[in-house]
Amino acid sequence: MIDKKYLIFVGVILAFIVFLAVTLILSSSEKIEVSDTGLPKTCEEQCNGIASCLEQCTNIKSNLATLNNDVSVCDEIQDPLKAEECRRNVVLKDAIVEEDSSKCTDENCKNAVLLSKAISTKDRSLCEQITIEAMKADCLNLV
Repeated sequence: MIDKKYLIFVGVILAFIVFLAVTLILSSSEKIEVSDTGLPKTCEEQCNGIASCLEQCTNIKSNLATLNNDVSVCDEIQDPLKAEECRRNVVLKDAIVEEDSSKCTDENCKNAVLLSKAISTKDRSLCEQITIEAMKADCLNLV
């Protein structure tokens, strides 16, 4: 006689295989839109001018740039202000990870590096070097 646990196990495996097969079939049927040049359309091209969609494209590119420490992705952002914000975020993340405020180009970044370093090292003297009063107070409360 076959054990019930074995039957349940086989049933679960079969259900998983069916799920994978259906997923593969559905995903392979997705069409990739191409532009006039024959290349896949960019995110922005696929938006057809819809503002909320364009905003999502910008957010995706900014997140990818920050995640991968790749400022060149910021250059693909069409809105100059958003592109600059993207660049600042990439530099900020890199400066905080490296604990190197010399990489910063603005006061906010330098203060954020000091805050991060003060918290990780529990060094209150670093809090005193922060020039933004609200951030300094937060630092002193946290360390």
